[in-house]
Amino acid sequence: MIKFILLLLSIIFAFGNILFAQETKDTNDYKNTIRWNLTPIFVVGPKSLVFGYERIIKPHQSFSINIGYLEKSPFKNEKGEPIQFFDQQSKGGFDFSADYRFYMKKENKYKAPHGIYWGPYISYYGIWQDASINIFENSSHVNTVSYKGNFNIYNIGIQIGYQFVIRKKITIDLILVGPSYSQYDLNMNLSFDNPIDTDDPFYQNLYEIIKDSSPALANFLKQEQFEASGRLKFWYYGYRYGLQIGYRF
Repeated sequence: MIKFILLLLSIIFAFGNILFAQETKDTNDYKNTIRWNLTPIFVVGPKSLVFGYERIIKPHQSFSINIGYLEKSPFKNEKGEPIQFFDQQSKGGFDFSADYRFYMKKENKYKAPHGIYWGPYISYYGIWQDASINIFENSSHVNTVSYKGNFNIYNIGIQIGYQFVIRKKITIDLILVGPSYSQYDLNMNLSFDNPIDTDDPFYQNLYEIIKDSSPALANFLKQEQFEASGRLKFWYYGYRYGLQIGYRF
């Protein structure tokens, strides 16, 4: 998260002179924008690839969609728990979102898509991943687990952002605030070489690792009993933010 925020600030300052030195002209000449969403690269994994399209509907309104491929980076165990992930095989994932934007006429110097905007959005994220897990006790290997997970998130929310237009063609879109009400749907299957009870410390250690990737899931698991194989489906809050670079035509 910190690296992502620093990247946003670096880009804003790097292009600052260009962005604020533009002449006061109508930026509504081009109705279409194609864009590259960089956010999944930092949040999900470097192999993720998501593209988007924005269409000007009215001088201060637009509609946009994003669609693409997600691939989760391997889980990291950096806290010293006796769990080691290996042979991780991500089966991939899918990203889709759509929003309607209202560019604030009184606040913006330019017409859409340049300036501050707000509006509703919906989105879906799906990640499917396989892995094998080694469990250690006192530095000795005691068990091996086969893990299969299917994680889906459905969101509906409101976002606020700002989009820069450079020389009427290049855009930098920053989604700054995007709270949502979200449904989390997790299917998990854990197959042990040597069976263990659900109160085994392994589960708590696994939850601590998952928490780094999904705080909402970890929070829910603290309140619910979860079996080695099963499905969790619950509503919780979510959040959207993003960085997108586009080209207008």
